[in-house]
Amino acid sequence: MKNPPLRVDPQDISEVIDNIPPNRRRRSIVAICFAVVALEGFDAAIIGFIAPQIATHFGAKPAEISAAIAAGMFGLLLGYITAGSVADTRGRKPVLVAGTFAFALATLACAFSASLVQLVAWRFMTGVGVGVAMPAVAALLAELLPARRRASALSGVFCGFLFGSAVAGFLTGQLIDAIGWQGLFLLGGIGPLLLVPAILALLPESPKFLVQIGAASDRIAAALARLGASQAGTALFKTPTPSVEITKGSVAQLFGSQYRSATMLLWLLMFLILGSFYVIASWLPTLIKSSGESVAVASGTATLFQFGGLVGAVVGAFAIRRIAPLKFIGIALLIGAASPLLIASPDATARYAIAVFCSGFLISGPIVVLNAVAVAAYPTQIRSVGAGWASALGRIGSLAGAGSVGLLINSGVGLAEIIAAVSATVLVCAAIVPFLFRKLREPGV
Repeated sequence: MKNPPLRVDPQDISEVIDNIPPNRRRRSIVAICFAVVALEGFDAAIIGFIAPQIATHFGAKPAEISAAIAAGMFGLLLGYITAGSVADTRGRKPVLVAGTFAFALATLACAFSASLVQLVAWRFMTGVGVGVAMPAVAALLAELLPARRRASALSGVFCGFLFGSAVAGFLTGQLIDAIGWQGLFLLGGIGPLLLVPAILALLPESPKFLVQIGAASDRIAAALARLGASQAGTALFKTPTPSVEITKGSVAQLFGSQYRSATMLLWLLMFLILGSFYVIASWLPTLIKSSGESVAVASGTATLFQFGGLVGAVVGAFAIRRIAPLKFIGIALLIGAASPLLIASPDATARYAIAVFCSGFLISGPIVVLNAVAVAAYPTQIRSVGAGWASALGRIGSLAGAGSVGLLINSGVGLAEIIAAVSATVLVCAAIVPFLFRKLREPGV
């Protein structure tokens, strides 16, 4: 009589990933994701730093240049709301590759714009590419990292966006007179174009996503092997069963009874804080230049806002290993609410430079941690669409904020007064955080 076949219990894919020890392959994946996010930050921010020279080149007014800034934000919005669902149904990696390739080509095309209209069109396409890539890279990385390090590691990678933004300002100050705004766009396009082969060769598809779609065991094992795990090709895997039925990539699921309140609070917070950030980041160089400084000096001083945000994000990435991410966000925003008042009157003193840096630290830095919160708030089936729509609401806030500055200027409101008014918005953001904290701590969320 033959012995019955051995029963093999399926393995929990989350436990398998959590138990993979730190290794070179995983560090390489994190480094590539950081580079992608940094280049996206460079391409998204560069328009704000070179806007004064573009205005001079095309003989445009500030309100007209705001169209180029707003176009990129509209593109980001479109990319976020469309790509999230695709990444949840078709896979994170192909969407990431497509988005990266698209924003690389569009940024290169910006350098050859013969008119402001052409530049606006290509900035829109740049935004679409960045908006496609960001939710995909966030969801992919969240599912490749162990749970115990996910929030801090995601925050660290999202620092790349601020790092890229800061580099954009630094290079503008150093190179604007030598290579012009066209040369800076060329730099912004070549970088991500060179990164695409590394993404294709070294980044795996999310093993959790592969399990969700019922992919073959050998394909899942191959993805795990790229993370440094050794799994037999015939191994069986399972994922944790959600407390309610969840449809992959469904926006409606974000408003089910389980996630509705958290989603609405998260969207409101993203809307307000990203709007505040972009008012400062997009228009601070112009405000400083209006005080009599050169484009190079204005860009160099405004870059301190980006560097302050980068330092704040790094501090946050370490801090949230000991305190809840939303506690860090709430404390920073509460303290930082006064900072826009301090930077609304530019001068050439060291005190002003310190104020710009602190404003970035306390307003921009927490946004990176908030992005990590948005990614971790949802399960695998709706992670990309959840993160994508949260970011989309942030971009709507960006449009409502930075995009409307030109209209306010035309109506007679001073740029200094507009930036000073950001203080009230940041204070409201700080007040929202405790409510979101309580909702995300509820069972099942």
